[in-house]
Amino acid sequence: MAQLTQIVEEIFANFGRGNVVGIVDTFADNIRFVHPGGPDIPYAKDRRGKQQAAAFFADLVDCVEVTRFEPLTYVEQGNKVVALGRWAGRARRTGRPFEADWAMCWTFEGGKVVDYQEFDDTRAVANAMAA
Repeated sequence: MAQLTQIVEEIFANFGRGNVVGIVDTFADNIRFVHPGGPDIPYAKDRRGKQQAAAFFADLVDCVEVTRFEPLTYVEQGNKVVALGRWAGRARRTGRPFEADWAMCWTFEGGKVVDYQEFDDTRAVANAMAA
């Protein structure tokens, strides 16, 4: 297995353990951390820097109970790793469940994540969160 893919796998393992510090330790100080969405998805933002990226995890926990997080495939090329998977959860405010496939693109420099962008079915998540 390629070195950068192993870092992403460890990030996902830390996510499963709730170890945000372990995740953020892999980030460069100037990371760009992007989750799509819109106003219906409170954690969906374009964040800059470690502090804002770390805040994503608190924002996510505030509004979603993650019931499944399943990485399925990894593709590493050059300084990028693309991970494909599926997740499910429940919106805390409404109690409504959702499921969605996702793709996450991780870009590295010097062994640290400098850019992260996630893609998923934001409609499914927004529908679960809608009042």
